Amino acid sequence: MLDLITFVLLMKKWIGFSIIILFLSQCSEYNSKSTEQEQLRKSRKLAEPFIKKNQVTITPEPSDKKEENHSIQPLHKKKKKKERENRIISSNGTSRQRSPDSLVVQKMLWLHSENIEIDLNEPKSREFLFSPYENLTFPSMILLSRERFLQINFDNDILDNTDRFYTNGIRFDFISPVFQRFPLNLLMIPYWKSGMNYYGISLIQNMYTPSTTKIGGILYGDRPYAAYLILKSFKITNDSRDKFRQTSEIDVGIIGPASLGDFVQKSFHKDVPTNSEPLGWEYQIQNDLVLNYNLSYEKGVVCGKDLEVNLTGTGALGTLYTNIGGGIMLRTGILNPYFKNLGISKRSTYEEKGLHMIQILFSLKSNVKFVGYDATLEGGIFNKTNSYTIGQNSVTRFVYQGSACLTFSYGGFGINVEQFLLSPEFHNGWWHKWVHIGLTFCL
Repeated sequence: MLDLITFVLLMKKWIGFSIIILFLSQCSEYNSKSTEQEQLRKSRKLAEPFIKKNQVTITPEPSDKKEENHSIQPLHKKKKKKERENRIISSNGTSRQRSPDSLVVQKMLWLHSENIEIDLNEPKSREFLFSPYENLTFPSMILLSRERFLQINFDNDILDNTDRFYTNGIRFDFISPVFQRFPLNLLMIPYWKSGMNYYGISLIQNMYTPSTTKIGGILYGDRPYAAYLILKSFKITNDSRDKFRQTSEIDVGIIGPASLGDFVQKSFHKDVPTNSEPLGWEYQIQNDLVLNYNLSYEKGVVCGKDLEVNLTGTGALGTLYTNIGGGIMLRTGILNPYFKNLGISKRSTYEEKGLHMIQILFSLKSNVKFVGYDATLEGGIFNKTNSYTIGQNSVTRFVYQGSACLTFSYGGFGINVEQFLLSPEFHNGWWHKWVHIGLTFCL
């Protein structure tokens, strides 16, 4: 009970900050909706000259299926079926066939009529829009999700009655279609099949200490003090048909005193009377650039109603971490398909897609990675003025990480509590564990 009270006291400064972020997110959602409506009105206004010139209209194609297939039919005299199926737009524009601009407008109008927004950052979507073929019966493209999420995540080892190694982590994620225009997203790995894209940014601060913070000076053979602060831009692609998820991330930030890790931990310890001030932060890893590219893949191999098993593959390359790994994840309980969304949605979406409004599930994760470089142990790549670091020969190259998680969600709100276990990261190191608490709000 004392550990729980202590943890709550540590988090009290972040509760108000989280509320402010939630309020700003709601304001952003309102402004984004207004912007999207204005852009839609402008695009339709720009398309009017093409519509009048080419006499284009959109009519549904009759079908016995529940999901109607639509095709675009011109009002002027129809050509023969064979000519229509094989027709390719002439590049010199001298033929009587429609110009490429006309065909693009037709496809845009069809997308608007179906309430579909495609992600033009993806080559697959651009191929669909600018292709010389006008058959829309089986379009292949990447859609852009309109859903918005705010995720607040806390990591701390105090609930495991320790205060060492990876000791504290704070992360705020904001997912919204407005981040599709973020410049770094142009560098994300494209996806070459049909899917749904989610874009977001994260603000992350992680802190690391030796096995004890009560002894001053340098503890040789132990973990050095380290902290980093990064801004992450990411794209998540969900392919519900092939049960596949691809995640690309770019991290930009700083490791060292400028990340304010020492200030945050000292402030936490000062607020809790039973904790003494941590000693030794003056010997932390010095300021250096963080620039990282991370990639992960998840593939569903068992997709049952109450049980799912996914295989995972991860890789990171950069000045903070360089590693490659793989693992497995098991989920069971009252759950929605993993690749259908990002875990939660608005109530209207649940009803529309026939998903569970309430989810209660248990998950297990098990991963092994090969570590090529870890700046929190070895120091930054460019700044070599560190007082103390772990040598390359003392870094453990194969590291295991496992976790058990309990998740509850109702409508557009979700909470998860996850216990992590990590094998030693350096020679003569110890196994380490910490607790993660995550809150998700669908905006």
